Amino acid sequence: MNIKELLADGLLELVNRQKLESISIKQLIEYTHISKQTFYNHFLDKNDLIQYIYLTRIIPDFNDPQKQISFVQAMENVFDRMKQYHVFMKQALMMEGQNCLKDFIFQHCQEFDLQFHQQRYGAKPMPDTLRFATEYHAIASSSMSISWVLSDMPVSSREMATLITQLRSVGMEQLFAEGETKGNPYQ
Repeated sequence: MNIKELLADGLLELVNRQKLESISIKQLIEYTHISKQTFYNHFLDKNDLIQYIYLTRIIPDFNDPQKQISFVQAMENVFDRMKQYHVFMKQALMMEGQNCLKDFIFQHCQEFDLQFHQQRYGAKPMPDTLRFATEYHAIASSSMSISWVLSDMPVSSREMATLITQLRSVGMEQLFAEGETKGNPYQ
């Protein structure tokens, strides 16, 4: 029995019945028949569980180094999963405060992108201009993704993934010109 998955499933089921913000740990452990101690052995708090759901249900393609998939396809998969879990995502993104999902997405995306670009750039440190572009695109991509969810997904997953990938591509050939891997890392 995977306790983390049981708790994630329970929270996702409860969010279809009531507002995510109002769901308490007590309600969740009563619903899942998991002890309070067991919950806290696996998660720091409800926001930690929300982040776990995001990592495992929404963006697993980006967290699996073995997965051979293009960036644009991984993005489209993420947007498809955001649609699948739209009620959860929208409510989670509207929650504010310490360890909120919105802040987690910004931080995770920035860390992922910096690592993604550094791996493709090679052993020597990436130049400041590439680092700046990487951080800029991480924040812009996160903002647009959050805006897309909160505005009830007015365009298709494919269109969002394509637009974000195309915009991330601008100037990358030049920024990667001195790296071990030449060219645009998004193509």
